Amino acid sequence: MKQSQCEVLLISGHPDLSRSVANIEILKRLEALDLFKIHRLDEVYPNYQIDVQVEQDLLTKADVIVLQFPLYWSTYPALMKLWFDEVFTYNFAFGPNGDKLKGKKVILSITCGATESSYQAGEFNFLPLEQYLQAAMHPVKAAQMEIVDTVITFEMNSTPDEGGDQNTVMQLAQQHVERLTHLINQLT
Repeated sequence: MKQSQCEVLLISGHPDLSRSVANIEILKRLEALDLFKIHRLDEVYPNYQIDVQVEQDLLTKADVIVLQFPLYWSTYPALMKLWFDEVFTYNFAFGPNGDKLKGKKVILSITCGATESSYQAGEFNFLPLEQYLQAAMHPVKAAQMEIVDTVITFEMNSTPDEGGDQNTVMQLAQQHVERLTHLINQLT
């Protein structure tokens, strides 16, 4: 990992990257760039036993935190939810002495299998994505972190039975990486 003037940490919240197409491709391309630390929750915690102190230490050392995850039923996967539940604790992330993450910059890096147009009233996902993310990002906001931007790529479905196409996903993954690295380069 090349040193930059600020520490960037990417938290991968996919629960099983061995079954991923979009997220694993994004991570492979980011790892090849060697710009920042990538922390894969599925590798570190395959049994969902979060080491809170290790995670809190990683977060406090980072200046910019990228939350990379696929959208599962309009929020992050269960592993990332557990990570938030366990790590964003009273007097660490919130509470009278809970300012350890205050002011840290956050980038949301999200993949969605559905179309962008499906996230609106009367469509399959019922509501705009921003409404779903408001509740999902409550821990980040409670910790007084700053969400500086969201990089989201829709139609990241590679399953042919569901109308997906792997070649399209590979192209979209490259575009996602380009947008994300451009944003990170602006911040660092």
